[in-house]
Amino acid sequence: MGGAAAWPRWMRGAIACAGVTLATAVWALDVLPYRLVITPIGDPQIDQAIMDASLLAKLHDQVPVGPFALLSRADADIGRIDTVMRSFGYYDADIQVRIAGTGTDDATVLSLLETLPPSPPVRVEVSVVPGPLYHLATVRLEGPVPDDARAAFQLTPGAPARAREVLNAGDAVLNALLKDGFALARVPPPDALVNHDTRTMDVVFHAEPGPQLAIGTIRVIGLEHLREVAMLRRLGLNPGEPFSPSRLEQARQDLLSGGVLAWARLTPGDVPDAQGRLPLTLELAERPRRVVRMAGAFATDEGLTLSGSWTHRNLLGGGERLTLRGDVGEIGGRNVNALSYLANTTLELPDVWMRDLDLRLDLGAVNESLVAYDREAVTAGLAFARRLSPRLSLEAGVAFEHSRISQEGPAEDYQILSLPLSLHYDSTDDRLDPRRGLRLTAELIPAQGLQGDGPDFALGRLVGAAYLDLGRLRPGWSEPGRRILAGRLVLGSIVGARAQEVPPDWRFYAGGGGSVRGYPFQSIGPRTAWGSPAGGDGLLEYSLELRQRLGARWGAVAFVDAGSVSSDSTPGTDAVAVGVGMGLRYFTPIGPVRADVATPLDRDIGGSPVQLYIGIGQAF
Repeated sequence: MGGAAAWPRWMRGAIACAGVTLATAVWALDVLPYRLVITPIGDPQIDQAIMDASLLAKLHDQVPVGPFALLSRADADIGRIDTVMRSFGYYDADIQVRIAGTGTDDATVLSLLETLPPSPPVRVEVSVVPGPLYHLATVRLEGPVPDDARAAFQLTPGAPARAREVLNAGDAVLNALLKDGFALARVPPPDALVNHDTRTMDVVFHAEPGPQLAIGTIRVIGLEHLREVAMLRRLGLNPGEPFSPSRLEQARQDLLSGGVLAWARLTPGDVPDAQGRLPLTLELAERPRRVVRMAGAFATDEGLTLSGSWTHRNLLGGGERLTLRGDVGEIGGRNVNALSYLANTTLELPDVWMRDLDLRLDLGAVNESLVAYDREAVTAGLAFARRLSPRLSLEAGVAFEHSRISQEGPAEDYQILSLPLSLHYDSTDDRLDPRRGLRLTAELIPAQGLQGDGPDFALGRLVGAAYLDLGRLRPGWSEPGRRILAGRLVLGSIVGARAQEVPPDWRFYAGGGGSVRGYPFQSIGPRTAWGSPAGGDGLLEYSLELRQRLGARWGAVAFVDAGSVSSDSTPGTDAVAVGVGMGLRYFTPIGPVRADVATPLDRDIGGSPVQLYIGIGQAF
């Protein structure tokens, strides 16, 4: 082993680059722990890049080394760090690695290391003197590049000769060419010549735009139960339209949004077809056609709710979705003799008559015993949903409800015909655990009583939620995605009839896990003569929640909820009830499991001083 110290550095580096196999036998015989010190340059970006490139740092706690392997690892780091420095425009950096105070180019360093004891760890010092910053001299883009794409070339003489900026300039030209329909364009890495005398670099790109092409035929691979015509209609690409990578990606996302595919890949061809168009290949994989879901939630005031559903994702071959759902609620609630039941059937037909126009048919039955009223009802509805953009959709339909409701008196029958209209906007990044973005739903539901002197009224509701990633707003305060500030606002109003004339199940109530935590379900708002919740025709709710991730799987929240139900159709005119609390989150692939503990600040409303809520997904 002693003779190896005389080997030239390039030979030891080659042995280190060949892999870990040769050194493994040495490590097994003699392990030499080390303590690494990398002297910062002062530029955080370069310092981090050096740390990321260093094998001494990367393998420090993963792979133990002996004296020879440690020396080889240090030699390899000199070349790796030099590559980092060159990428930042420093082509004459002085990089030194000293082990136990001795440079790696010293002929005696290996013999010295072989005599050192394993404790204390040997000190390994890495120092980098950047030297002068090199700049760009000659900068050219050659080839028949159109003016629009040439304008994307932003390299200028005199700029620092940094690899990232140089390569990004070529990528910008390529992206501009692809966007303009040059589907087969190529912009290879540039010819770069470094002049150490002038400390400059000449850069020449040779672009090959190729022909400007339109989309050709689309071949579909991977279909099992889905119809090809339905998938192509959902994809929305038409032969003859200009080629555009962003257009292809948006079409792929639209295809996946139907929920029947596990994945989809859209690949352009390598050569034009006989018509001078570029053929595409669509590869896809179908999700299982049938799925069973189970869910549950618990609140100390409402008891346990169990939900189950069965869904056929592709009933007729075009992505039609049939869902049968059943819920049982109020298990272990206040009234142990009156459970709540729900049964519902939903059929969703995508892209009826035109793309992005969906039809939904609903039929349901419910028997519920709530704090405010007891209700038996059958419901039916038909609605059309139109996607106006990836974030915005409009829904309109007709619904019918026949119900029998009792609220501290004889049961009354109601027959209500309504015309629900809603607008939905969603820019959030995750459905169950959003970290940034905005959700907004605006609803208007004119309703007509069909029995006797049934009331005519209109219900309006505005629900908004906003999510702010504090790690992106203030990078030094938290890592992105780990500290979220979430807010929610709900406004509701019923006009055209007094609250007492509106069926009890159409009135507004507040309190409970999905409303104002800390207060019993439906407990906030006007009361009947016997002290039970009466419901109102004006609603105001708002919440603020701070969400903090703890490690990889856990999280904690602190929140404040507030709400008011009024009887004059104006939100917020009655006293506002406020609840505060904290909670834990456990993050799973299907969303966070939520456990919240809340207390009311207004104890006069009644109920327990502490309420517990358990469910799946964030509170809002």
